[in-house]
Amino acid sequence: MKVYDSAFNENEWFVIISIIVMNLAIWLAPKIFSKLESVGYYIFGIYIGLFYDHTLSIKPWDYYDVNDNSSYQFIDFLSYVMYGPYGYFFVYFYVKWNIKRLKVIPYILLWSGLSMLLEWIGLKVGLFHFDKGYKMYWSFPIYLLSQTMTIVFYHLSVRHEKTGNKQRSQL
Repeated sequence: MKVYDSAFNENEWFVIISIIVMNLAIWLAPKIFSKLESVGYYIFGIYIGLFYDHTLSIKPWDYYDVNDNSSYQFIDFLSYVMYGPYGYFFVYFYVKWNIKRLKVIPYILLWSGLSMLLEWIGLKVGLFHFDKGYKMYWSFPIYLLSQTMTIVFYHLSVRHEKTGNKQRSQL
């Protein structure tokens, strides 16, 4: 097990403050989704972060560690919860700004850039510790893919809501 830090410091505060501030922002933002939709987009954000972090940060690749050491800790769980509000706001602004057609490409690029900035901050505060030659720019295509998947998830859920309700009423 690798130990990078043993104190409660910047990386833990980054996670906790992000969760508090971003969840407060969700609470204060005008509601455009039902509670169920909001929870779905929030959980999908957590799922995407968890999926890619566990794909890249465990064996056989093990390209980086999260937080103070290479073992799984409670703050690691919280760092995955931190992805939820970002996933929510990604869909929120996509809907609020009515992003369509070719505007989707710059929207995804903008959010991928924001994701890179947040990852860089995470590196600086000790949230991420790269290993085995992993470079931060390798994350960019992962952000492109995960945000594209989030938009696909949004459209599938909207389509299911429209067609699913009709199918239930016919039963």
